[in-house]
Amino acid sequence: MSPALILAVLLCLLFTLQQMTDRRDLLLSHGRASAEQLVELIHLSDDYSFEDRIRWLDKSLMALMLERDMIRSVQLYRADRDAQGKEEFKLISSVGPRPRTAFTAEQLKGKQAHIYEDLKSLQVLHPLRGEDTNCWLTIELHRPYFLVGTYQVALVGLVGLIVCALIALVWAVALSERASHSLERYKDSLRAIGQGKFNTRTPSSNNVELAQLSEEINLMADNLAEYHRDYQEGLHQSMEDLRQSLDSMEEQNIELELARKKALENSRVKSTFLANTSHEIRTPLNGIIGFTNLLLKTEVDQLQQDYLQTILRSSESLLTTINDILDFSRIESGNLVLDHSPMNLGQVLEETLQILAPYGYEHNLELVPFVDPQLPPSQIGDPLRIKQIFTNLVSTAIRCSENGSIPVRITVQSGKESELMVRIGIVDNGARCDDQGRRELKQLLSSNPPQQMTNNGMGLGIARSLVQSMNGELTIEDNDQGGCSYWVQLPLALDRNRTAVTREQFPGCRLLLVDPNPMTRQQIGQQLAHWQAEPLEHSDGEYLVPAIEQMWRHDAMPDALIIDTAVAGGDFDTFISTVQQLVDNFQCRVIIQGSPVDLRRCYDTLRTRVLAFLGKPVSRDGLLRALKRALPHQAQSRPPSGSVPSLPWPAKPRVLAVDDYEANRLLMSELLRAQNIEVVVASSGEEALELWRDQHFDMIFMDIQMPGMDGIATTGKIRDEETGHRTPIIALTAHVGTEEKSRLLSAGLDDYLSKPVSETQLTHTVKRWMEVYTPSEPEQLVTLAGPRLVDIGESLSLANQDPNLARDLLRMLLKGLHEDEQELSRMYQEGDCQGLFERVHRLHGGCCYCGVPRLRAATEQLQELLRPIQEEVEARADSAAFESAYERVRKEIRSLRDWAADQDLEMLFGLEPETAPHR
Repeated sequence: MSPALILAVLLCLLFTLQQMTDRRDLLLSHGRASAEQLVELIHLSDDYSFEDRIRWLDKSLMALMLERDMIRSVQLYRADRDAQGKEEFKLISSVGPRPRTAFTAEQLKGKQAHIYEDLKSLQVLHPLRGEDTNCWLTIELHRPYFLVGTYQVALVGLVGLIVCALIALVWAVALSERASHSLERYKDSLRAIGQGKFNTRTPSSNNVELAQLSEEINLMADNLAEYHRDYQEGLHQSMEDLRQSLDSMEEQNIELELARKKALENSRVKSTFLANTSHEIRTPLNGIIGFTNLLLKTEVDQLQQDYLQTILRSSESLLTTINDILDFSRIESGNLVLDHSPMNLGQVLEETLQILAPYGYEHNLELVPFVDPQLPPSQIGDPLRIKQIFTNLVSTAIRCSENGSIPVRITVQSGKESELMVRIGIVDNGARCDDQGRRELKQLLSSNPPQQMTNNGMGLGIARSLVQSMNGELTIEDNDQGGCSYWVQLPLALDRNRTAVTREQFPGCRLLLVDPNPMTRQQIGQQLAHWQAEPLEHSDGEYLVPAIEQMWRHDAMPDALIIDTAVAGGDFDTFISTVQQLVDNFQCRVIIQGSPVDLRRCYDTLRTRVLAFLGKPVSRDGLLRALKRALPHQAQSRPPSGSVPSLPWPAKPRVLAVDDYEANRLLMSELLRAQNIEVVVASSGEEALELWRDQHFDMIFMDIQMPGMDGIATTGKIRDEETGHRTPIIALTAHVGTEEKSRLLSAGLDDYLSKPVSETQLTHTVKRWMEVYTPSEPEQLVTLAGPRLVDIGESLSLANQDPNLARDLLRMLLKGLHEDEQELSRMYQEGDCQGLFERVHRLHGGCCYCGVPRLRAATEQLQELLRPIQEEVEARADSAAFESAYERVRKEIRSLRDWAADQDLEMLFGLEPETAPHR
């Protein structure tokens, strides 16, 4: 209704305004006509005097004008001059009320007839013609005349508008009710159709639009009914197809289950076969490697030592091959478990390169190891897996190179308190690998390796999987030689339990390196410089004798010569005569280095003239042995028990070694006796059980796979019968899988060693499970002179005279003192005796490796006071002693921190700033 009402209001306003305008125009027209008539009548009576005409006008004509409803008043004005000569209007004649608006003579002078209108009045002004004076006739019109008519018209329009609006409202309500009833029917029909009642139809309507809507709704219902019938038919067909598919899938599931059981059985058979094969091969390898190590400790000449080293490296290479076979299946199944044992990463690299060196010599390649001098002497890792990584990567580099050198570098990138990040780099020259081969190698390290892999691809894939298992990273980059550089970043844990190797030094020794290969000269020169020797280099063997002669004349002879067989150039007769001339004429101390094949060609002739033969790739141990032979004044006596010193014991322990293989029993006896341990051997589980029942043993090494009663059954019997003290039982097994380890530990064994057993692993295990005696300081010295805050000599003694290691251990202790003090204070205030005991125990363990006797004694005292509380015994009776011990520990920590703030550790340990390792 809004548009209709708005239009009606506008029309009403327009009509009212039109009526107002018409009435006003009528009123003004009447006023003008009346004024003109009066003026005309006045002029028609010109024969009379002006005063007579005015009187007549007053009496007759003006009275007649006032009888009209539209005229309010009539006035006649004339302008007369006053005494000053100024014109002034004077009312000559007037009929009706005084006008609401008066005029002056100046306002009307010179103007024509016009209409004046304001809010007060509406007047018609007309001048008299023919008069000498300014004379005007004014007629004031009655304004309510047309206003009342306007209001009447507006009232009539408003009443008509209200009547029309009421009629329209009634009609609109009627139409709305009809439309509402129709829409309600349509809504009910749509609800029924939505509920699935597709037979519902809407009735037709007289309205055209509603009739069209009804037709569309009925058409939609028909389409939905047809679609529903099609859907039902399709659903029945799909259900039938699904039933048939389920039947088929059930048959396939039965077949797959049978195939799965068969595959599991085949996998079990394969695993059993691999385990048995590994055991059968590892068992004799244990004897070969063990007795080769023992034979190397005896007095043998250098050539025999080289042969034994070759046997040892070949055996370890065979062991690595066996591990490759086992690891490939473990990597595929995700069951690879890494070992954590002490090792020397540099030594692992050197042993690997010595095994691969013959393969490199076939392509005129030299493998050159570079080991960072800052690499700690012992780390915790898996040496066999790391050797596999080295083997696969170096083998790949050899297959891609020819005629040159392949450097393998180990550098220390960063180090923490217990972890070390090393970077391993291998560079090839790419002489035997095209661009396609490079792309395939790089693709192997991508997220989508190729399905078909070559030998290079399989080796690189195994290396990548092993590196990732160690939380490392393997990358390949192009180098300037046209080949590739293989980079491995590997985190390793530091071994703090193993005694550091004494650093060898040859201060002031001058050694001449005669080698045409600059890379091997660089390798040996760096190692000699690390040992504080002065290396001199000479690359041309033809001018070697004149150069030595020149040194002889100037009294500048080197202490020893290291001559590479590569200077022979294939002419070994000349090479041999040159070496003999140097030894006979100039009394030179000569070390010959070269490949094993070249060394054998000149060994018999020169073994009486040359002090040492050094095989390539040159290892640090081999170079050290050669220098000790060539420089006897720097040589040190060889320990009779080998590289691993015997362990000190409070009382000589007794150990039972059980193994069905005689060579392994003999090897275990020799290795344990070297550690000052009494050994009793048994060849079967039954014999071991009888010996254990009759005698006391501090530890048992148990072979797992034995005829009759195996190691697990024997261990179960011992665990069932033992009472009181638990005897540590260590498994000796050739199976090193995850399932095997879990099975052994759940069967009652405490630890395990995988065959072949190395002397280092055995010593580490014995130290872990048995208490080693540590001699204490004599009491008299402590009484005579109180313990010092920091004892540098004791630090060096605990670090086996290695200043770098001693400095690092003390630095790590000092670094954590602030955190230790805060944690001790917090736990003491909270009364956390368990946490306080663990924190003091850890701090005391760190003090045992450093020369801080006062802090070590304070933490030991507080630890002993906390031990009963830690064992949940009410032991706070002597609270004064406990508080005194706690304050003593805090005092010593603060004193040590104040001491460290003013000290230079490099200077205290006699180290140069530039030689300090970057941590």
